[in-house]
Amino acid sequence: MSKRILVVEDEAITALDLKYSLEELGYEVIDTVDTGQDAIDTAAETVPDVVLMDIELKGYMDGIEAAEVISELRIPIIYLTANTDTNTFEKSNVKGSYGFVSKPYDINKLDKTLKITIKRAELEAKKLNDASGFTN
Repeated sequence: MSKRILVVEDEAITALDLKYSLEELGYEVIDTVDTGQDAIDTAAETVPDVVLMDIELKGYMDGIEAAEVISELRIPIIYLTANTDTNTFEKSNVKGSYGFVSKPYDINKLDKTLKITIKRAELEAKKLNDASGFTN
């Protein structure tokens, strides 16, 4: 079963390129959205395995603010951004953040980051389930 990715990117060309590249690697891109509110709504409705989140988005909410809300859903977030300054990195290091990939991205490095993130999230979910006594 392919892992489901939500792409949050304000540049349409970048979002489309990313979608096709991820699909070639075997991921299912469930949607591409360009605002923080759309990211929150789509994540809540579809519960993807990972959200790839740009920091600069259209609308009133940036990617960091959207990620703070999405992290409450226990969905891992990887930032994919051209903003690589120290201040942005520090602000993005919030609960739910599993990685930070700089643009222009290398699809092979992004793939590795996705695989590590998905595995880490699965292990954390298992640990939570084991601790609470739930079984799958």
